Amino acid sequence: MVISTPRRIGRRHNVVFQVAQIDVIAARVDLLVVGMFEQNGIDPARGGASQVDLALHGTLTRLRAGGIFKGHIGETLMLSTPPLPMQAGAVMLIGMGPAAQSCLDALGGLTELAMRTALRMEAQSAACLLAWSECVLPTEDVEASAAAMMHGALAAIEAHRPGHSAPRLQWTFDIRNGDARRTTAGLRGALR
Repeated sequence: MVISTPRRIGRRHNVVFQVAQIDVIAARVDLLVVGMFEQNGIDPARGGASQVDLALHGTLTRLRAGGIFKGHIGETLMLSTPPLPMQAGAVMLIGMGPAAQSCLDALGGLTELAMRTALRMEAQSAACLLAWSECVLPTEDVEASAAAMMHGALAAIEAHRPGHSAPRLQWTFDIRNGDARRTTAGLRGALR
């Protein structure tokens, strides 16, 4: 389930890319990828990590406070069987670093990491909320950031078991960043 109807933007090998406003709690996907900053998100009312934390009764806050998962850039934590009300088969938390601006240059690599994980676990569906729902991007960074994310995803697909097709996967990028049109354009342009 998503907030908006997914729109297909293209494909690469067996991976179909789409965009939608993703409902973090109700998303019925094999893998839900959520970015988490070292501090609480800039806009906790719409932040994916904030919503997951609320659904899990403060678990992410306790993990951060206990030093188990601090949100350092590139740090990962997999919840392989998240409890209800989460509907995703697995939740992958990816550290986004200390602040919104620090993660912009790393988005491609973080998306590549998420896509490699989805391909390795042979997920058939994945929803990706890295930076979009956690921060408000400056208008001039929206398309370039979206393109970096798509380039990261494509790099993982191309590197996956050379000579073998990637498994069938429906990958949805979240577009709740306040500029869905430019985000979609950046993703679509990088896919060509």
